[in-house]
Amino acid sequence: MRRREFLQQLALVSVTVACAETKTSGDTTTTTGAKKATSGDGAQKVAAATPAVTPDIPSGLFALGVASGDPLADRVMLWTRLCSNPLIAGGGAPTVPVELAYDVSTNETFTSLVASGLVSATPQQGNAVHLDVTGLQPNTWYYYRFRTATETSPVGRTRTFPEPEDSPEQFKFVFASCQDYQWGYYGGWARAAEVADLDAVVFLGDYIYELSLGDLSPNKSGARVWAAPEPVTLEQYRWRYAQTKSDLSLQKAHQTAPWLITFDDHEVANNYAGDVQEEDRGKPTGRERRLAAYQAWYENMPIRITPEPTSFDSLEVHRTSNFGDLANVYVIETRQSADAPACRGDDVTLTDSGPACDELNDPQRTNLGTEQEQWLIESLTASSTTWNVLANPLMMAGLNLGTPEAPEIGRDTWDGYPEVRARLLNALQESKVSNPVVVTGDWHANFVLDVKASPDGETIAPEFLASSITTVLFATDYSASNPHLRFFSATHSFGVVTITPSLLTCELHNLADIWDPDTTVSSIDRFEVAAGTHEARKV
Repeated sequence: MRRREFLQQLALVSVTVACAETKTSGDTTTTTGAKKATSGDGAQKVAAATPAVTPDIPSGLFALGVASGDPLADRVMLWTRLCSNPLIAGGGAPTVPVELAYDVSTNETFTSLVASGLVSATPQQGNAVHLDVTGLQPNTWYYYRFRTATETSPVGRTRTFPEPEDSPEQFKFVFASCQDYQWGYYGGWARAAEVADLDAVVFLGDYIYELSLGDLSPNKSGARVWAAPEPVTLEQYRWRYAQTKSDLSLQKAHQTAPWLITFDDHEVANNYAGDVQEEDRGKPTGRERRLAAYQAWYENMPIRITPEPTSFDSLEVHRTSNFGDLANVYVIETRQSADAPACRGDDVTLTDSGPACDELNDPQRTNLGTEQEQWLIESLTASSTTWNVLANPLMMAGLNLGTPEAPEIGRDTWDGYPEVRARLLNALQESKVSNPVVVTGDWHANFVLDVKASPDGETIAPEFLASSITTVLFATDYSASNPHLRFFSATHSFGVVTITPSLLTCELHNLADIWDPDTTVSSIDRFEVAAGTHEARKV
């Protein structure tokens, strides 16, 4: 028997034996123990677990759906959060722990269980469950669900990724960001969930928005108004996530494929950096708010953080997701260890833009933090995959927001941390990292840019930036002052990246009407990057 066949058989035995009981650490549950049943022909099968009855709890507890994330070759994270009414304070959630059963199957009818067990959802952890199902077969699709004693969740579909030595023919993922609930419906997520042969979704930040702007609907129907004021406490952030996740199109996207997720600023507050809020002058005032926001973010995301967080002062969000020898995806964040943006005066605006200053060139200033920067450079330079994709929350290529004569920068983007960017790009060039590509969120417009170490230098990587799912568009076209900007359009969109050994294709799917819950994709802008070329070409 070949090594790979042996490992696949071993994995099958492992998941059959290992996934019926659970142990909990923090609010993350890892499958352990054993529970087997024997069929008439002597074959061992996984028996469905039976959760205990929890008296006096609300009905309709799976109103936020289910989700999966962070797939590896032998495991994937599963998530749910108990909530019966997302539009009220507390979400109509149970006030006592509730025992849930989980099922993982190779078919949608759950007649071929590979895992079933019990896990507890507790009020202390926002009634959320993080379940790390291990011992799965590589490169395999699964179905999953959760059950109370009286109700069953929607069914989710997820997958494991190929083993590192495998050579898949294709990897396809959607990437998106900026989905402010109050600016429109999530019909774009319904369209994203319909993308054929989808392997994953990469979400690049601004899952919720802290700003409350009132009724923004065209007919003032009040349909997408935030139910509570701007959040600053844990309970208020939990409420924001519940209302956001109540959208069925977003739930559909979560139930279609596993997600790789990072955060940007609006999960906490606009343009925050570490404990410094945008309006701070002198002493930072944002630590308690950031801790509350980070806990709520973790509770609501299908993310694997090891070890499980018991405090939320520092979350290790950066990680690599490997898809065989075809591609690595490097997920980063640029907020929690960031120095406050330089060059701020007393005229800080929502976009936090303005002229550059000498402070920018301090080599100690960072947006990544020392540990994350070291990890990213070491991971990229050690990679042996054909393609290397950076899942990046903020524009890396840079953008002159002024004129050639009077340039301005976005202070919280990579333009505000040029020394970190220079070290990263230098490492990519010196180590000849194979086919680096940047996918980006944050800006509410579509861009395709050349990432360069200097304006006259060679292109090191293409950068694809997909516009917002719903949040208000930024319509200004800066092409005249930015020769490295290859494409711009001010439409709502999501991106679809398809990778093969010889070609990367990026499609920007433009949405017709964000106030139509069933919006169509009005047009698609397509770009190609041939392996070894580093430049995007519109097709």
